[in-house]
Amino acid sequence: MIDTALPKTQTLRRPGTLLLAAYVVLYGATLFGMNRAWNFDVTEPLFILAILGIGFSLAAWLLTLGSRPLPYEVRNPGRELGFLAIYLIPLTAYITWAGTAIRKYVPADPAQAFVILGAKLLFFVVIPGWMMCALFGYTVRDLVPTSLRRRDVITLAGMAVLLIGFQAVLGRGLRDILQAHVPASMLFLGLPIAFVWLAVEAGVVEEFFFRVLLQSRLAAATGSELAGIVLMAVLFGLAHAPGLYLRTGITQEGLPAHPPLLMAVGYSIIITSVAGFFLGVLWTRTRNFILIVLVHAAADLLPDFLPTLHSLRLLR
Repeated sequence: MIDTALPKTQTLRRPGTLLLAAYVVLYGATLFGMNRAWNFDVTEPLFILAILGIGFSLAAWLLTLGSRPLPYEVRNPGRELGFLAIYLIPLTAYITWAGTAIRKYVPADPAQAFVILGAKLLFFVVIPGWMMCALFGYTVRDLVPTSLRRRDVITLAGMAVLLIGFQAVLGRGLRDILQAHVPASMLFLGLPIAFVWLAVEAGVVEEFFFRVLLQSRLAAATGSELAGIVLMAVLFGLAHAPGLYLRTGITQEGLPAHPPLLMAVGYSIIITSVAGFFLGVLWTRTRNFILIVLVHAAADLLPDFLPTLHSLRLLR
């Protein structure tokens, strides 16, 4: 039985350092290729790397000083990682085609929003979670350690303030809300509704599969927490590539309406994967599922506020 809550002195083993160096090379090569092939402006990616990738990862580390990770064990890293690797095949098929199919057969919101949410929970949480319990003897409590310890609440508050402040000042979410002239009553009602929705739709869905399951087992298999963070950041980014390629208008990313596949993949590396680092640091240092779910929701709140209310038909 292998405990993935490794002592902090063991978190920077050589595999992690080598993989981090490889990521830097991959990032640089991808950014260079995007600029040469499509004249992609490098200013925004480098800014996001500096703030989200480096700055927020450092903030996550500082805010978790003195924290003790909740107990979390990976019982058979090799076999469990092998199972997850196989499961990525149907999961990739779901990511690539299911959203489009649901939007075709359930074209109207809010029914469409709830069907998509149910499908995400099924493929990202229920099926892999049930299989981990059935095949490897875990319980739900084993898989999702959760606590609202005072130290973790401080970490949550600090990260939420930083992320919402970053989006308010440098993102377009707050500007879009102001331009939409949302009534004060709807802001009062809509913000908590959107936050809860995003905590489930983005936080629970993505953090359970990518951080709780995959990152923990990558770290245990490689013997390096840093390796787990780096590998998970890349996979986290690449998992968004099908949506960027097929549904750019819905995802509201800074890409053309119909980007080439390689452009969508490149964007997922130089933009999306960067956000995986600070979330990976938070999971490594706290092993607190509810913490990373709520931090993820805070990060998405302003940019996804209007789309969420529109999809739930609370705002027209």
